[in-house]
Order: sequence, then structure tokens, then C-alpha cells
Amino acid sequence: MKNAPPRLLIWTSIPTHHQSSFFEALRARGIDLVVHYLEHVNETRLGLGWHSHGQLPPGERYAGPSLRALELCPDWRERIHIIPGYSRLFLLQLAWLLSGQRVPWLHWSEHSWPKLRSHLTFAVKRFYGHMVQRHGLGALAIGDLARDEFLRWGIPADRIRFLPYAVPRVAGPVGAESPEMPIEAPRFLFLGLLCQNKGIDLLLLAMRDVLAAHPNARLELTGRDESDGGYARAAERLDIAHAVRFTGVVDSSHIGTVLRRCDVLILPSRHDGWGVVLNEAASAGMALIASDGCGAAHHLIEHEVNGYRFPVGERTALAAAMQAYCRNPGLARRHGAESLRIFEDFTPERNAERLEEALLSLQPAPPAITSVKVA
Repeated sequence: MKNAPPRLLIWTSIPTHHQSSFFEALRARGIDLVVHYLEHVNETRLGLGWHSHGQLPPGERYAGPSLRALELCPDWRERIHIIPGYSRLFLLQLAWLLSGQRVPWLHWSEHSWPKLRSHLTFAVKRFYGHMVQRHGLGALAIGDLARDEFLRWGIPADRIRFLPYAVPRVAGPVGAESPEMPIEAPRFLFLGLLCQNKGIDLLLLAMRDVLAAHPNARLELTGRDESDGGYARAAERLDIAHAVRFTGVVDSSHIGTVLRRCDVLILPSRHDGWGVVLNEAASAGMALIASDGCGAAHHLIEHEVNGYRFPVGERTALAAAMQAYCRNPGLARRHGAESLRIFEDFTPERNAERLEEALLSLQPAPPAITSVKVA
């Protein structure tokens, strides 16, 4: 007899245009889904081009970080809960309550940034990992970097499953020219928040190195500038302003338009728990360059197949990856075709299938029914 579809209650921070398609794919598989958001989309996110998501789909609600939110879902005891970590006291309280009530739950998160705060909170992580091991069904890792961290928390490897972020394909082909026309010089793109964590300073220095050998290369930086014009001034000082364009914030619904203008997406972050822009660029058939501090880089980039991974902070390695596309103008298109192939394993539909497989494998098997022979 076929197993009944799981009934889920997913707790997550805010509504996003990334996750909405994944939730739709879960419902399309017949999964009974409830989503509790801990807060509304804040002004910072709205300033990045996100939407407010005021009208939520049925089954999704703004619940707030309170245990009283459980009352909004009358059958919460019959659902499997997915919890996004330990970062709030409320989430630890929720995991503790579910464990005491013997309600099944799983952890789901990215890897954390390995800086001082991460080391200071390691005892909390170990405690939380013990809770997952003893009371939870397991942990869903947003990438191999997250999996490695879960192991350090003490979560057994056989209780960890891979569940990345997934986005739908962006519309339209990449590039303004037709597929038959050659790329004379690569157009590099950064899309995201312009800040130190994203490695914008490193990218500008690498671009200077690239232009010294390939003066026709171009770089576009799209997103909110946290430097208050500092990066544009840095481009002037580096004498590369003629080849670098700052295009500001783009609405999330227009990301495909930005991607179609360029050939290679670069994400040089010093840390990125995942990096959804790599999903979006892969879905648009772009070649990819990213640091190995990005969770998605270990899954959406096959090194020298559809792009390049470089060590965090290594300007020379970043510049070398960019120059590979300058020396071989057709390489970006060939790598872009491979990105499309890789993307097929990261669609919302594939991710919904992946989650259902994880749930089936992590739930304890029902007790065997033994027949009793009557004399």
C-alpha cells in the first residue's frame, strides 16, 4: 500500500520569492503543508528589491516567534515540524516542547559563518545537536558545508539529508545577441548586496588585473550599495571606472532581465550560507564563478565544467578564472549550457521530491505485524 503524503509544518523567518515555488511544488505532490513565518519582510529586504508578500497562500501565515503560534494550527501534534535552527531562543523552546510532546521534528539550515561569534556559541550548537540526535528525526543540510557543520555538532551522518534552496527557471535566453554570434569580450555580472562580505573590494581588484591583459572585458554590479558610493570611488582610483557599471537595485521580478545582459555570474563572497543567485544564473544558462565560502558553489559549480570555484579571498585565483573566459570567448557559452544541465537537479519540483524522500527515510519504520497461529 502506498504511503500517505506527509503532513508538514515548516517554521521559517520570512516569506521569500525563492521559497514560494518550493512550497507550491510540495503542495503539487499532495503534501499537506502549513507554513509559519516568524516575521514580515523587513525594510532592509524591501530595499533589496524583495516583495512584501502581504497576501499569503492558504496554509501560510505570519505566526510570530511565540509558542502560542502552535494554536493557529489545531493539528500541530499530528504534523512533522521543520525548524530553521537555534538562532532564536524561541526556536530552542519550540524544539524542546516538540521533543517533550514526542512530536516529530527536523532541523534545516545553512552553515554558519566561521567567525568569533560562531566559536562562542559552539556549546549551544552542541546542545542543539544533541537534541536533534536524541529527539529529532534528523537534519536537513543546505549544502555540504552545512552537513560538515552538523557533524561537528554531533549529529550522526546517517541522520543528515541534503535539502538545498531551489528556485524556478528565470525566463528568457541569456545574451542580447543570437546564439550564432560570437562573444567578443565577456560581460561579468555581480548581483546582490554590494558589501565587504560579498567580496566587492576583491572583485574590483581582480577586475583591474583582468583589464591589464584584456581591456575589452566589462563588469556590471547590480544591487544596493552598502558603501555609499565607496565602491564607485574605488573603481575610479583603480582606473577601471570605464569598464565597470553600477546599476543599482533591481526588483526581484526583473532578475532575468539583468542576467540576460551578461555572460558570467561572479559571487566572490567571504561567506554565503548558500547563494541563491547561483541557482538563478544557472537556470539562465550562465557560466559561474564563486568562492568556496558559498554553499551553493559546491553543488551548482562543477569546476572547469560550468565555471570555477576559487579559495575565499584569493584575488589572483579569481582574476585567473575571469581571464579564462577572456582568452576563450566561446567558453562562457559552453559552460552556460552545462549550468542548465546542472540546474535540472535544483528545481523546486526536484527539491520537493528530495524532501519527501528524506522524510520517508528518516521516519522510524512501523512495528512489524506478526501473525499468531490459533490452534
